Amino acid sequence: MTRKRSGKHMVWLVLSLLAALAMPAQAALNASLDRYNIAMGDSVRLSLRSDDGSDPGDADLTALREHFEILQSSSNISTRIINGERSQTRELTLELTPLREGSLVIPPFEVDGKRSEALSVTVGPEPTVQATDEAVIFEAEVDRSEVYVQGQLLLTLRVQQAVNLDSRSISELDIPNAYVETLGQNSFQRTINGRPWLVHEIRYAIFPESSGELVIPAQTFSGRIASGRRTLFDTRPSGRLLRRRSEELVIPVLPRPDNYPAATWLPSSNLRIEEQWSGPLDQLRIGDSITRTITITGEGLQGAQLPPIDGNSANGLRAYPDQPLINNVNSDKGVTGIRSDSLALVAVEDGVYELPALEIPWWDTETDSLKIARLPAQRLTVLPGPGATPTLRDNPRENPGNNPLTTPDDASTVAAASGSLTPGNNLWPWVTAFCAGGWLITTLLWWRRGQRPAQVSVKTSTMEPDPPKLLDACKRNDAPLAREALRIWLRNQGHRGSMETWLREQDSAPLRAAVQELERCLYRDTAKSGGETAQDGAASQWNGSDLATAIGSLPKESKRRRNESALPQLYLSQ
Repeated sequence: MTRKRSGKHMVWLVLSLLAALAMPAQAALNASLDRYNIAMGDSVRLSLRSDDGSDPGDADLTALREHFEILQSSSNISTRIINGERSQTRELTLELTPLREGSLVIPPFEVDGKRSEALSVTVGPEPTVQATDEAVIFEAEVDRSEVYVQGQLLLTLRVQQAVNLDSRSISELDIPNAYVETLGQNSFQRTINGRPWLVHEIRYAIFPESSGELVIPAQTFSGRIASGRRTLFDTRPSGRLLRRRSEELVIPVLPRPDNYPAATWLPSSNLRIEEQWSGPLDQLRIGDSITRTITITGEGLQGAQLPPIDGNSANGLRAYPDQPLINNVNSDKGVTGIRSDSLALVAVEDGVYELPALEIPWWDTETDSLKIARLPAQRLTVLPGPGATPTLRDNPRENPGNNPLTTPDDASTVAAASGSLTPGNNLWPWVTAFCAGGWLITTLLWWRRGQRPAQVSVKTSTMEPDPPKLLDACKRNDAPLAREALRIWLRNQGHRGSMETWLREQDSAPLRAAVQELERCLYRDTAKSGGETAQDGAASQWNGSDLATAIGSLPKESKRRRNESALPQLYLSQ
């Protein structure tokens, strides 16, 4: 079940995943089969579809005829007009039958410079039919002899008919202690011992919920042999009624293996984990946000079985998770579950943050072994805000040497200055005399000042305790202007650290809550506008009264604490 997303990136992600599993939607020429496992004598339907107006009928089919016989072909053209834009789709449908057994490759086709992907189909031996005069055969078939608990078992109910039938129906499948998903229906032709049959298949994916035995009850098929109508208005069912029953199937259900770790049980034929970032990882600044989307795809699993992923394990990054996107994609091969978790990370301190690797254990049902799906560790670099002093906390890319803030240019400048003051230089005596004279003058001035009473004048900050621009922005409920005014106010006070550092210094719960609400509002507007802060959205959603009250309640000492502490202390002799 697909849920609505507020973010545009999630809608695009879902469409991309669905298209990637169904067919390569980005290609101009798409090739697809209605089945990928057939038998000798069966027919299979190949479709070539073009969305750019090119004609798939121009494709060269010479290589295809090496492994398949083309029974018939048909073409279709459809035109759509959406918002005044006209698009045309052309489709070529080929009915094929294999010429030999094994794994056969349908080669890529090329039309007007556009190329489709190659397809693979597995061809088994010709089915056998017991020597009987029956014209209708009904049977049930599973894809494996045993299944793990919560794993996928594929059931196929097949009707083979050598006569025309009307009013066909199959009983409803009901299996206790199991989840059943209908995958779809398919019809094709089959030739057995020279006799043509029309085959109808219904496929189900069954997920047993407990270990032990899974009992698939016998199913019933009914239909009437078609016969001519007596009159044009005769609509009553006619012809002999036929009923067929399949055999009951009992499948062993294996428990979870003992060597499986303490994690979510994931029996799958293939599981992979991928991630996407909304921007580069080394260009963040304090206050910026970046979205990390982690997608798990499990073949033979439902989307609800896939575990949630926590993509943030670093202090200094605030995480705002979005609702997960869970979906199932059904195909001839069964159910493929998809889960996408998006997490918005907001940087509150500069530095380098190491996000650890993510690992998901799963059980490979094809090789019957434990495997690990893994995402490598990621590194985020957060730069200071404009005008701030970098702290380079835990930054592995610091410059080597005793002084991590010394650049190569600074080092060369210091070396040049040192070289100009060597004893062998002619300027050395003059420099020595100048320094000695300066020392004598400083001593004289210090002695004369000590003869007068000590008077110390400490100049405090001249900034107004309550900044008018910030309070005005709060009154107008203008979130972007309030954040900018708050940053300017802190910078004018002499604060050069991060917002988080200042909040810790104030130790005010109402102030912290008000600033966090401001950041959340700005992040929501940024997400809705696709990365740019929405000015009108902030004014309509944010209430600045809490921030104004918190700022007004700060002690005056704390508002000028940084200016006073920045003044040097004088120790005067008595």
